[in-house]
Amino acid sequence: MSERKPDFFVLGAPKCATTSLYEWLKSHPQIFVAKKEMHFFNTDHTDREVTRLQDYRALFAGASERHIAVGEVAVMYLYSEAAVANILRDNAEAVFIVMLRNPIDMAYSWHSQVCFTGRERVKDFAKAWNLQAERKASRCAAGETGRADVNKLFYGEVCCLGAQLQRLYQQVARERVHVIVYDDLNANPRAVYRAVLNFLGVPDDHKQTFEAHNRAKVHYAEWLYRLLPRMARLKTRLRIRRNFGIQTWIANNNRREKPRPPLSPQMKRALARHFAEDIRLLERLLGRDLTHWSA
Repeated sequence: MSERKPDFFVLGAPKCATTSLYEWLKSHPQIFVAKKEMHFFNTDHTDREVTRLQDYRALFAGASERHIAVGEVAVMYLYSEAAVANILRDNAEAVFIVMLRNPIDMAYSWHSQVCFTGRERVKDFAKAWNLQAERKASRCAAGETGRADVNKLFYGEVCCLGAQLQRLYQQVARERVHVIVYDDLNANPRAVYRAVLNFLGVPDDHKQTFEAHNRAKVHYAEWLYRLLPRMARLKTRLRIRRNFGIQTWIANNNRREKPRPPLSPQMKRALARHFAEDIRLLERLLGRDLTHWSA
């Protein structure tokens, strides 16, 4: 059988239920979805899990003739300025799924996520938000203009989904883009799932259970989480190839769900002001009233 390339891409955005959609699609017998978050095509970012073409192709080795749709989910592709152009060079017929959310809620949720993964050390969201200009100035002073890992801490940019969707529409015909709004998925996941299957040309598998994934969470022991990369480096230095499962066990068991406290009214107003223009852009692009997002 000839080598299979992905024909659909879930581009993002982060904290918009992309993990849930990934799990639902992965369970469909006629859909093959590669391991999530490899980010091969966002070459303007530095934290790509896969950088070599042969390694990327290997992610789809499990796709077979029974799979009608073959895809990839990488939530920073929408934020990336290079990813879509790179994807189209690899597959000019690719189609795209975009997941959107109220940027006010998204920014707060994204801060929790990057705190959990260790990228963000400032646990207070208001303080982290106010550090954006200083962080950007620091990068510019260092002469670094590319979208590196620290750019994920520019919450105001990561969550400007209107501008990102507009950039996608400038590169791809709208009929090749399927947009999911988080509000709709929460209200009726079955209907949203069926619409995705229709977009991909895949028969309905009559799935009825739609579990939410990747909820807000924290580590039981932060020090234990920070120990993991040290353990990995030690294994490398000692040339230990055997996988004892210790790191995986720690990663899976040193976590618990923890709902975030509500945003303060002052912080919510600040975010509403920042995202007002971008929300209006989304309204025009989607032909949909989103004024309740800022209420």
